Amino acid sequence: MKGTETRRMYRPTLLDAISVAVLIAYFLHFALPALPGGFREDEMMNMGICWRAGALKSLLSNIVFWKVFYIPGGAIYDLPLYLYRPGSALYYLPLYHFFELDPFPYRVVQIGILAASIPLTYYLSRRLAFSRSIAFLAVLVLCYHPRLSSLVFVGAFIYDVLCGFFYFAALAYYIHIREKEASLRPPQLLGFLVLYVCALNCKEMAVTLPVIILIYELLKSPGWPDWKAVLRWIRSYAAPSLIAGLLTVFYIFGKTHGSGSLASLDPYRPEYSWHNFTASNAKFVGELLFAGDTITPITVLVLWAFIFIYAFTRRDNTLQLMAFWIVIVPLPLAFIVPLRGDASLYLLLFGWAMIFAKVTFDLITLISEFLVFLGNRALPPATGAIIGDASRKVSLRVFRIVATLLVAFALAAFTQKENQRLRVPSFNVGAKTSHVIHTFRSLGLRPLHGSSILLLLKENLFQNKWNVFFIASLVWNDHSLHIWVENVNELTPQQQANIDYVVSVSEFDADVIRSPKLPKSD
Repeated sequence: MKGTETRRMYRPTLLDAISVAVLIAYFLHFALPALPGGFREDEMMNMGICWRAGALKSLLSNIVFWKVFYIPGGAIYDLPLYLYRPGSALYYLPLYHFFELDPFPYRVVQIGILAASIPLTYYLSRRLAFSRSIAFLAVLVLCYHPRLSSLVFVGAFIYDVLCGFFYFAALAYYIHIREKEASLRPPQLLGFLVLYVCALNCKEMAVTLPVIILIYELLKSPGWPDWKAVLRWIRSYAAPSLIAGLLTVFYIFGKTHGSGSLASLDPYRPEYSWHNFTASNAKFVGELLFAGDTITPITVLVLWAFIFIYAFTRRDNTLQLMAFWIVIVPLPLAFIVPLRGDASLYLLLFGWAMIFAKVTFDLITLISEFLVFLGNRALPPATGAIIGDASRKVSLRVFRIVATLLVAFALAAFTQKENQRLRVPSFNVGAKTSHVIHTFRSLGLRPLHGSSILLLLKENLFQNKWNVFFIASLVWNDHSLHIWVENVNELTPQQQANIDYVVSVSEFDADVIRSPKLPKSD
C-alpha cells in the first residue's frame, strides 16, 4: 500500500519460510498442552445440533447463509433447535463420523486450523506492510495471546477459530490480487465471496469485512478528477466490497428477523448506546494490552485519536487501515451486554498487533538512524565520505535485525510469564463432560431402534440440563430414539407408561432401571 515501486520489490523468500516456521513452532509451544483437553459442556450442544441437522441440511444452511434453519424434533424431543452458525458443521460432522466422541482429534484439528492461519496472516501482513520484521512481530503477537487462550484450549470457540481463518483467507486473497494492481475478475470475485460467506457461516464477527475492504480501496485510491473517474473506480475496484456488503445486508436481516433469530435471545440482543460502545471497547483494549480495568472509555478515545493522528501524519496507508480496523472490527460485539471478550477478540487482535509492529519498527528505525548519524559525526570527514553510505546501510540493516529479534524475545518471554501467571493451560477443561460420556459408555447399552428413554439425574450435572440429552444422543448415535430428561421435559402419563428405558445418571455412575429386558416398574 506504499507505492508501485515497493510493491514490485516484494518476493517471498527462504527467510519468509523460516520466519513462518519459527512462528508456527512458537505457537505450538503454547498450544500442544491443549491436546489432552476434553469437550466443554456447551460443545456437546453445538455438536448435537449439527448432528441433529444432518449433513444435507447443514450443507444447505451453509449455502442459504442468510436463513436460520429450524431443526424439528417431532415426537423425538421438544427442544427448539436452530442451526445458527452452520459453518461449524463442516468441522463437527466429519470428526464425529470418524472419531465419535474422542476429543483428541478435535483438539488436533482446532490447533491445526490455528497453525494454518499463521502463514495466512504472515502473508497478509507482508502484503500490507512490505516488511518482514513488521510481519514477524505482528504475527508473533497474533498467533498466541494468553488472554485469548480459549481459542486453543476450549473447543467451543471453534466458531472464532474458523471465522478468523476464513476472514484472513478472504482478505489475503483479495489483497494478493489488488496489490498486483489488478481488479477482481468474476471467478476471483466468486472465490472471495465464497471465503467471506464461509466466515459469516462460522460467526457474525465477519460482517465487518466488506467495510474493511472498502476502506482499503479508499486509502489506495489516488483520487478522482471527475464523476466518470468515480464511476470507473466503483465499477473496477469498489464493486467487490459493495457486493459483499449487499450480501451482508441480506445476512443481517435474515439472522435478526423471524423465529429463532439470535437477536431475540437476551445474551445476544444488542443494546445501542454510546456508553456501551465506549465501555466495551475499553474492556477489549484492556484485555488485549494486559491493562485490565486501568483502560477507561476516555483512555480508549485518546488512544484511538493518537493512532489516527500518527497514521495520517506519517501518510502510512497500512497504519491508516489498522486505525479504522480497531474501531470497526469490534462493532458486532460492542453493543452486546454482558460484555464479551476472550477468544471473540481474535480478529480485533490483528489490528492491534499490526499497530504494535509498525510503531515498534518505526521506533527501531528512528533509533538506528540516530546512532548512525552520531557515528558518522564521529568519523573524520575524509573517512566519512568514503565509507559513510556503505557503513550506514549495513549498520541500519544489522541494527534493525538485532533490535527486532530482541523485541521478539522480550515479547515471547512476557507471553510465557503471563501464561504462567494466568495459569494457562487449564487441564480441567471438559473434565465433567468426559466423565459423563464415559459413564454412558460404561453402561454398554444399545437401545432398540425407535425406543423411548427417560434420563433421571442423580445430581445437577450441568448448568444447562439439556447437555445430558445431547451427550446421550451422541453416545448412542441413533436419530430414531426418543430421549427425555427428568425435570426438563414434561411427559404425559401415557408417555411415561410407554417409556422403554429408564436410566439413572450421575457424573461417575449410571444404572438401567427399566429396559425391555427388565420388568417394568414405577
